[in-house]
Amino acid sequence: MVLKQHFNRQYTIALPLLKNNHTDYLVIEYKGEEHQRFYHLIKHLFKTLDINHYYIYQGKDMERLQVFIKVNKLTLEEAEEKLQKLSDALKEKMTKKWKCLPSISLPTEYNIVTLPYKKLHT
Repeated sequence: MVLKQHFNRQYTIALPLLKNNHTDYLVIEYKGEEHQRFYHLIKHLFKTLDINHYYIYQGKDMERLQVFIKVNKLTLEEAEEKLQKLSDALKEKMTKKWKCLPSISLPTEYNIVTLPYKKLHT
């Protein structure tokens, strides 16, 4: 019932990204008018970097994209380092309108991600 309400945009469901200071996913959340450009830039960047295990979803509205990158039990510090490199590469091509999770700058209970609404790429 709650999941159905989430997909009907009545509720927002969020899940923690960290368990025992480790994560299995890196997340980049984009919000902005250039969401289509961001989508294609991510696909090109990941192909260049040989990142194959990722998923792109639409967030709560058209201008929100969520990119989930599958990783194998990275520590928060390792996740932060990888995300910083990806963010720096993206910043070379467009203005930063995204956030990266998990983040060292956030308390553990704020390293959460909302469930996406629609799959765009696997």
